Amino acid sequence: MISYSVDESGIASIIFDDMDSKVNTLSMGIMERLSAYFNKVKEDTSVKCLVIRSAKPHVFIAGADIKEIQKLSTPEETFELVRTGQAIIQQCDDLSVPTIALINGVCLGGGLELALACDYRLACLSDKTSLGCPEVKLGIIPGFGGTQRLPRLIGVVKSLPMILTGKPVKVKKALKIGLVDRCYPEGFESHYLDVFINDILSEKGRKKILAKRKLSFIEWFLQSNIFGRAFVSSSSKRTIRETSKGHYPALLLALRSVMKGIYRSLEDGLELEAKYFSESFKTAIPSYLINLFFSQETQKKAMVSSIKPLPIRQAGVIGAGLMGSGIAWSFSHRQIPVVLKDIKELDVLKGLKSVDSINKQLLKRRRLTKREVNLAKFSVSPTLSYTELKSVDFIVEAVLEKMDVKKGVYSELESLVKPTTIIASNTSSLSIDELAENLDKPERFIGMHFFSPVNRMPLVEIIPSKHTSNETLATTLAIVKKMNKTAVVVKNCPGFLVNRIFLPYVNEAMYCLLDNASIPRVDTVLENFGMPLGPLSLADQVGLDIGVSVLEVLHNAYGERMEVPEFALNALHERQFLGKKSGKGFYLYNGKGKRVNLEVVDLLNAFKLGESLDLSDQDIFERCIFVMINEAARCLDEGIVKSARELDLAMIMGTGFPPFRGGLCCYADSLGIDYIVERLEYFSRLFGSRFEPCELLVKIAQNKGILSNKE
Repeated sequence: MISYSVDESGIASIIFDDMDSKVNTLSMGIMERLSAYFNKVKEDTSVKCLVIRSAKPHVFIAGADIKEIQKLSTPEETFELVRTGQAIIQQCDDLSVPTIALINGVCLGGGLELALACDYRLACLSDKTSLGCPEVKLGIIPGFGGTQRLPRLIGVVKSLPMILTGKPVKVKKALKIGLVDRCYPEGFESHYLDVFINDILSEKGRKKILAKRKLSFIEWFLQSNIFGRAFVSSSSKRTIRETSKGHYPALLLALRSVMKGIYRSLEDGLELEAKYFSESFKTAIPSYLINLFFSQETQKKAMVSSIKPLPIRQAGVIGAGLMGSGIAWSFSHRQIPVVLKDIKELDVLKGLKSVDSINKQLLKRRRLTKREVNLAKFSVSPTLSYTELKSVDFIVEAVLEKMDVKKGVYSELESLVKPTTIIASNTSSLSIDELAENLDKPERFIGMHFFSPVNRMPLVEIIPSKHTSNETLATTLAIVKKMNKTAVVVKNCPGFLVNRIFLPYVNEAMYCLLDNASIPRVDTVLENFGMPLGPLSLADQVGLDIGVSVLEVLHNAYGERMEVPEFALNALHERQFLGKKSGKGFYLYNGKGKRVNLEVVDLLNAFKLGESLDLSDQDIFERCIFVMINEAARCLDEGIVKSARELDLAMIMGTGFPPFRGGLCCYADSLGIDYIVERLEYFSRLFGSRFEPCELLVKIAQNKGILSNKE
């Protein structure tokens, strides 16, 4: 809904308030109404000033209607829609009366582009106020003037990071860079708006505001001449190549739109922007990323249970290692006091240091203030005693990944804590049912698998046991939501979902080494596909001891298809190659650099059997990726996860599977399931039963179906 009114003093207001949504969006229906209101302002000579505002708390306008963008089918249709939207936004720019965007919260995408078309921007001084151009995260570029008006307002140098990263800026930074003209304290909107209107209606006040918008000499120089623009363009291209590796074409399109538009007229620049916007739809990437966006939104709704969660006033974490300290930080960061326990004082101190280190990283990135970092130290209480946990409401156990060790913790813990205290295990592969079998109250026990590093990885697998109560599940989901993470509920099985699918990929990379592929080559092939880190580099980073331990659990459960190569067991147990933490793994680590560990190369030569194969890059890639697709299909067939949509989301958020591929199942469909089955059968004949295609894949191939709609 959008409404229009004019008060007795001649101040017109356009108010956004979508009654059917928590946020306001710029659908074409809303845009048509907006156009009509702009015409009213234009024709009404009594109007002295126009204020565009929102009736929703902490939300101005969240952007364009993504569902409408998703329906676009041709470049011509896309171009026309964007040009229509640009023309409506331009109506605001063309008004003869002063226009103000009163930004009371989230102002993103099309919302910011509308605000940029206003003469002035007044923003609420709140942590919930953010301004940004997130379009590149959807594989597209700003289309309603963002690449043209933003550089003209704050300069190319300041606008490019906003446009090319898609990251929003908080209100204080927006004020500093000149994106907003003035801020007002929360709760004092009416008074500050009246003062601001009086200022802009007076020549003196207007000049004072506009004087603050001047660019620095360096900023002006870099965008005002061909040599400066060439320097900015080339350095930005270099950064794009390094960060995206050519996988996100929208980044270069956005850069071109900015750099070619800045020395043209606004009218010509907008036409150029529409052209590049429509070009971004020439690949399937926007479709994949938009689907991922909706998948994330759907998952957020799925995390809200109809059952009321228990209140969590204090949490506990047992185990102060890398995972435990990360989990403790996640509680602390969301204002949940946490008790951090370990058996040795030195280990607890290391855990506290890890928590503080994460906060200092955020301070360096200006995500936290010094005061917040200092206060955070008081929210994590160290202890060596279980008695300090007796009053907590939620406990996460993150000790050694061994069944007897974990059960020993529960036997000491259960009699001490409150009857309502929930106990969660951060196991990555052990059976939740077996862990719960000796508990007096198994209904309050649940699996809660975080991913490393906890402060950066957004996924948490939630694994109820056969006894877990709905109240325990609802409370755990609420905790994950409070941590600002995404939960995927999966059934109990060895490896659960993500590790069960992903570890065979790492395992197959090791088998490729036995077939004469070099360590750097295997990593490069998979990194070129879009994985953030090659499988062997990742194994080193996680720790070969941890990876092999989980693989052995999977081998015991699933048999030959998960068998660990003998050379890897030798490297771990005989030679103590633990990966990066020991300085030796597949690579040798010295400072920030790394090089191939020649001892592993010698070890591989000793374990190679038969004739060496001449593997192509395609062979390496397909062997590693197709074993994941095969295992993913098994998980769907067994109902380990509810849908292929959730599986794809989990693999992207838990392993870094490239989002621009749409997800594992989506990518499989793009290749064709019949082709994948054909190649799996070929590899099975060469390398054994670990490649034998599962029943579901064979059935889908026979029926010419797709995997990504499997429920």
